[in-house]
Amino acid sequence: MDEAELERAALDQGWLVEGTRRGHRRFVPPDQTRSIVIGSGTPGDYRAIRNLLAQLKRQGMVWPWPPAQGGWNG
Repeated sequence: MDEAELERAALDQGWLVEGTRRGHRRFVPPDQTRSIVIGSGTPGDYRAIRNLLAQLKRQGMVWPWPPAQGGWNG
Protein backbone atom coordinates (compact mmCIF):
# COMPACT_ATOMS: atom_id res chain seq x y z
CA MET A 1 0.00 0.00 0.00
CA ASP A 2 1.24 3.47 -0.85
CA GLU A 3 -0.17 6.98 -0.85
CA ALA A 4 -1.12 6.78 -4.55
CA GLU A 5 -3.25 3.70 -3.85
CA LEU A 6 -5.00 5.50 -0.99
CA GLU A 7 -5.54 8.50 -3.25
CA ARG A 8 -7.17 6.35 -5.98
CA ALA A 9 -9.47 4.72 -3.41
CA ALA A 10 -10.46 8.13 -2.01
CA LEU A 11 -11.21 9.51 -5.47
CA ASP A 12 -13.34 6.45 -6.30
CA GLN A 13 -15.35 7.11 -3.13
CA GLY A 14 -16.05 10.75 -3.97
CA TRP A 15 -13.29 12.44 -1.98
CA LEU A 16 -11.50 15.51 -3.33
CA VAL A 17 -7.72 15.06 -3.31
CA GLU A 18 -5.48 18.04 -3.94
CA GLY A 19 -1.94 19.15 -3.28
CA THR A 20 -1.00 21.84 -0.79
CA ARG A 21 1.63 24.52 -1.34
CA ARG A 22 3.97 22.61 0.95
CA GLY A 23 3.77 19.37 -1.04
CA HIS A 24 1.34 17.47 1.18
CA ARG A 25 -1.86 15.79 -0.02
CA ARG A 26 -5.17 17.13 1.23
CA PHE A 27 -8.10 14.69 1.37
CA VAL A 28 -11.55 16.35 1.56
CA PRO A 29 -14.34 13.88 2.39
CA PRO A 30 -17.63 13.95 0.47
CA ASP A 31 -19.51 14.25 3.78
CA GLN A 32 -18.95 17.88 4.76
CA THR A 33 -19.57 17.10 8.45
CA ARG A 34 -16.28 15.12 8.45
CA SER A 35 -12.81 16.62 8.84
CA ILE A 36 -10.23 17.21 6.13
CA VAL A 37 -7.20 14.90 6.34
CA ILE A 38 -3.71 16.09 5.43
CA GLY A 39 -1.18 13.48 4.27
CA SER A 40 2.35 13.52 5.62
CA GLY A 41 5.23 15.03 3.71
CA THR A 42 7.15 11.74 3.91
CA PRO A 43 4.95 9.22 2.09
CA GLY A 44 7.78 6.64 1.97
CA ASP A 45 7.68 6.25 5.74
CA TYR A 46 5.80 3.06 6.69
CA ARG A 47 4.15 4.62 9.77
CA ALA A 48 3.16 7.79 7.91
CA ILE A 49 1.13 5.78 5.40
CA ARG A 50 -0.49 3.69 8.16
CA ASN A 51 -1.35 6.83 10.14
CA LEU A 52 -2.86 8.44 7.02
CA LEU A 53 -4.99 5.34 6.41
CA ALA A 54 -6.21 5.36 10.02
CA GLN A 55 -7.19 9.04 9.77
CA LEU A 56 -8.99 8.48 6.46
CA LYS A 57 -10.93 5.53 7.87
CA ARG A 58 -11.97 7.61 10.90
CA GLN A 59 -13.41 10.17 8.50
CA GLY A 60 -15.44 7.58 6.59
CA MET A 61 -13.24 6.13 3.86
CA VAL A 62 -13.81 2.42 3.16
CA TRP A 63 -10.65 0.30 3.15
CA PRO A 64 -9.72 -2.10 1.60
CA TRP A 65 -10.97 -0.75 -1.69
CA PRO A 66 -12.75 -2.06 -3.62
CA PRO A 67 -14.65 -3.96 -0.95
CA ALA A 68 -14.55 -7.75 -1.17
CA GLN A 69 -17.46 -9.26 -3.08
CA GLY A 70 -19.45 -12.08 -1.57
CA GLY A 71 -19.07 -12.84 2.07
CA TRP A 72 -16.61 -14.40 4.40
CA ASN A 73 -13.58 -15.84 2.61
CA GLY A 74 -12.24 -17.75 5.58
